[in-house]
Amino acid sequence: MPAMIGLGRSRLTLGRDLRLLSADEGVLWLEGAIRLRPGQVVELIGSWPAGILEPRARVVNWRVIKIGKEGPIYRGCVRFDR
Repeated sequence: MPAMIGLGRSRLTLGRDLRLLSADEGVLWLEGAIRLRPGQVVELIGSWPAGILEPRARVVNWRVIKIGKEGPIYRGCVRFDR
């Protein structure tokens, strides 16, 4: 699957669009083929860690971590709007 541009997307699904790396006090570290931009607000869908009730989060940082035959893979963190 080629890299997807998430700049126009606001709904992202765990397991399909993004992979959860870690969670800590309202901040999630995620990885995926979707390109997001810092400051972008996204709605996260799926099974998230316990205690996270608000599906809307703001992208704090997002960068390319590797480029493979499938395209770039991005990693970064999002912070939940509370």
